[in-house]
This record gives sequence, structure tokens and C-alpha cells, in this order.
Amino acid sequence: MPIGGKCTNYIYHWKQSKSSMDNADLLYIEDENNRKLFYRFTPAAVISNFIPLVVILHGEDKTDALHFEYKMWNILTPLDNFGDVNRSSCWLGEKGDFFVKDLLQKLIQQISEEYECEDDIYLYGNSIGGYGAILHGILCKANAVYAHSPRIKLVDSNQPDTLKENDLTRFLNSTDSFPIFYVCDNAGSGMEDETAYFADACQKYGLNIRLDFCPDKGEDKISLLKKVLDMFERE
Repeated sequence: MPIGGKCTNYIYHWKQSKSSMDNADLLYIEDENNRKLFYRFTPAAVISNFIPLVVILHGEDKTDALHFEYKMWNILTPLDNFGDVNRSSCWLGEKGDFFVKDLLQKLIQQISEEYECEDDIYLYGNSIGGYGAILHGILCKANAVYAHSPRIKLVDSNQPDTLKENDLTRFLNSTDSFPIFYVCDNAGSGMEDETAYFADACQKYGLNIRLDFCPDKGEDKISLLKKVLDMFERE
């Protein structure tokens, strides 16, 4: 069975489809082909010496952008409504065109520059959102990434494949700077092997990875988000 679930082989199988959701209340960033990445952005309500940006990436079970406010954080919640039934293109794109990846990187850059938090960027995601958080955290040189039960590989390891994006460990090395990776995988998620695989690669290159910050059983997403942001503030 393919490791990457619905995002496996997306490079060959995704088909363009129109979103069925109402995007009227969302902002968007658009590319030259009129493809829109919708998002919500909530700037911090209080001015402080430490006003970081957190980018929250949903998994493939989400159809709207989370509305979330917390303390003195700039909150960016984009919506990947491309791919199969508009639920996710793995934060990459469709048909081998990584326009979602490019749009999100551009959006992070624009917001971080406007709000002067280029040096304080954090990513959060679960499952496919965890994959996206790790990928985009690396690309934008984030301070830290929290990924809960993330996918690491998008194709079965037995299949011939050279596409860098199909295996997040291909982005790692011992010379560049990387975020601190907080990777959690509760027992029974089915992603334990991939978490261990990514942790081994990080340790091979001497990167900072922590596996000890997991949600309590039954903890809701908002409660976990708040705990993660508090942890980021302390680190």
C-alpha cells in the first residue's frame, strides 16, 4: 500500500477541480495563471518586541481556513483547496506544477517583511499539514516547526523515484541552517515508521530534532496549538 495516502503519486494523478467552498471572506494571493491561494491572516493585537509569525497548515480533512487568535502572535492560516476533491495538494500543486508551494513561500515572505518578523517564523501542521510544515519551514528558514504525525514520503519506497519533494529527507544536509524540528507521533497513528525515518536522517546530519512534545489523548486542536505556541515562546 502506498505510504503517502491520497497524496501518493499526486504528480501524475491530481486533476484540477474548482473549490465548492465560499471564499468570499478570505484574502488570497494569485499567480500569473490566476490560481488563487486563499488564506486568513490575523495580526497580533498588541505591539511587543517579540511578535512572531506562525503559519498553520491543515491536513487533508480540512475544507476551510482555521480562524485562530492567540496572544501576541501573527497568525497565518492558508487554505490548500487544490488536489483531489479540493482537500489538499500536499501544499505543493498539481500535475507537477508546484504553484501552491511557490505561492505560499511568496505569501510568507510578504507578510513577514510587512510585519517585520522575518527572523521569527514558525510552522505548525498535522499529517499532510505536517509534511507541508516541515517542507515550508525548511524553505523559509523558519525558527522551528511542529509536525504532528507528519507524512515524510509521498511515494512507496519500492517505487523508482527521484523527485526531491517526494521525500523530505532529501532536503536535509549538514551545511545549511534548519529549523528546530518538533515531531510527534502518537502510538497507533500509522506514521511511526516515517517519523523514525525522518528523525534518523536529522540525527545523521546533526540537526536539532525533538520527539517529546505530544498532545494528551483526546486533546483538541486549539488546545494543542496554544501549548505549542507557548512552547515556542519559551525556547
